Parts: sequence; structure tokens; C-alpha cells
Amino acid sequence: ENAPTPIGLAWALLDTGATDTRAELVVNGWSPATHALFPAAARARAVELLLASHLLARSCQESSGQGTALLDVWVAHVMPRAL
Repeated sequence: ENAPTPIGLAWALLDTGATDTRAELVVNGWSPATHALFPAAARARAVELLLASHLLARSCQESSGQGTALLDVWVAHVMPRAL
């Protein structure tokens, strides 16, 4: 029960000031910066989700002018959880 978890180990490593892409991947999940570290199927899914977000953003931009905000939220919050 007291065994360290992968996320705990990743946070501990990052708390030391180390830069470790693998630890960042565990802590943060998908991001444009970690995209290349994902398997091909996940990267393809990311592209599909980004295309869908651009369609939504275009519609949102036309109706409310908030398309860019939608894209920012999509990439920062939806994509990491969807992948």
C-alpha cells in the first residue's frame, strides 16, 4: 500500500527541477509538446480531435467571436483527457 505510484514518482522527479519528458507525460498527458511521444494511433486520434475542434471553433467564431478561446480550452483541457 505504501509503494510509490507512477504519478508520485513523476511529481517527485519534476519537483527536483529535472526536465524529463517522460515524467511530464505522466503528469500532464497529451500536449502539443508531447504529441510525438505518443503511439501512431493516438497521434492520429489527436489529429481527428483537432480537426473537429477547428470545425467547432469556426462555428463558434461566426456566432459569438469566441472561436480562438474554444481552441485554447480544447487543446489545454479536452485533448489531454481524450488521449
